[in-house]
Amino acid sequence: MPEEPMMTEAQRDELKTLCLKADVPDKSGELLTQESAQQFIDELKKQIAERK
Repeated sequence: MPEEPMMTEAQRDELKTLCLKADVPDKSGELLTQESAQQFIDELKKQIAERK
């Protein structure tokens, strides 16, 4: 089974920023695949949008 591609630096940076904005623990240091990182990013964007 081929390995999942790991999250990109851009995703890592975005995750760090969004975690700060959403006031949740920073997940950018975790070993995430691109897919799971994107799911986190989408979830955090939704949480932040709902607060406004």
